[in-house]
Amino acid sequence: MLLKKALVVARWEFIEKVRTKAFIISLILMPVFIMVMSVVPSLLINKPSTTTINIGIIDRTGVIAPVLDANLLEKYKLPDGRPNYNVVVIPPVDSARGEANRMVLQGRLSSYIVVDTNIMTSRKFEYISENVSNFKDISRFQSAVKDIMVRNELQRNGISSSIVREVTRPVDLETVRLSKEGREEKTQAGSGFILGYIFIIILAMFVLTSGQLLVRSVVEEKSNRIVEVILSSTTADEIMTGKILGLSLLGLTQLAVWGAIALTFGGQIAQYITVPGSIWWEGVFFILGFLFYSSIFVMAGAPVTTEQEAQQATTYVSMLLFLPIILATMVAQNPNAPYIKILSLIPLLTPTMMAFRIPIQTPDLWELVAGTLILLGSTYFCMIAAGRIFKIGILVYGKRPSLNDLMRWATKKG
Repeated sequence: MLLKKALVVARWEFIEKVRTKAFIISLILMPVFIMVMSVVPSLLINKPSTTTINIGIIDRTGVIAPVLDANLLEKYKLPDGRPNYNVVVIPPVDSARGEANRMVLQGRLSSYIVVDTNIMTSRKFEYISENVSNFKDISRFQSAVKDIMVRNELQRNGISSSIVREVTRPVDLETVRLSKEGREEKTQAGSGFILGYIFIIILAMFVLTSGQLLVRSVVEEKSNRIVEVILSSTTADEIMTGKILGLSLLGLTQLAVWGAIALTFGGQIAQYITVPGSIWWEGVFFILGFLFYSSIFVMAGAPVTTEQEAQQATTYVSMLLFLPIILATMVAQNPNAPYIKILSLIPLLTPTMMAFRIPIQTPDLWELVAGTLILLGSTYFCMIAAGRIFKIGILVYGKRPSLNDLMRWATKKG
């Protein structure tokens, strides 16, 4: 194989794709889409209220309602100093619940809570509203009722109110990540989890977009017989290598532009994410994973003749990219579990599993080295197999090859 001819093919693939309107638009729209989907929801959640919210309470104990309003006022105020919540006490008569329901439906109350006499033993109270997905209000009411119960219980046992206030003051927690080298790194709780998610999403987007471009390029050239003309001056190996290099460079160009955009908003992102010192391993698995999946997409695109067939062939491979997201909670809780280590050394899962584990708790060095070597060997094997399938598949028309045919092509030498 002549590298010079492969580079000519790579240059052609890069220039043809980088000039398209779709690529230029994606450079801008995709980062905007990511920012809108990740930053805007958090801004909306943290946006302070501008109007006082009326909440009701049916208190059958007689001890929660008298102090709930003061408790909420102490913690939550509007920017102009007004109370964030206005507590409306509903007398605990038999018709109280029906009256409270009517007030909610009429818009006079946003919600109301019901405190029964057995709250000290059951440790439960009810929250009733048309919208029970308002997690911010629900958590605030739960915290306020709990604080009142704790204060009442301490005072009932003879503890002075000043000591009660001191004991019930909130406690802040700072999280410190300990690296394999013993360095302490202050970090936001869950920032490694978020960074792992972001990495997997970016890798998946690059693999899917570049992989689809790669498959579409192969299918188009095969369907209009251009590939037969190209084969008169170069080999199938050179075409395949050139396509992978060209589209990989296209992906890296996207990554560079998006990285520049990310640096622009680095100040805003830094408050949510702390980058660990071992982050360079993420780059290793990103590049190897990209090349590995690209060779798989080539194998999927060589024997098919339509884009629909190519999409079907690559769908199942693409689904494996998102498997770590399904296992996210288990990985975050115990990233060194034996089955997690085994999954991390399966080539199809190695890039994403390692990328997800590294920011959470960096694997041992032997795991990182083993994962790298396995991925290098798998990438080399897949590129050899892709080249052999490509040699035969690009000239096969009509009958779709069976799995046995593909296996025979992949192992056929010469």
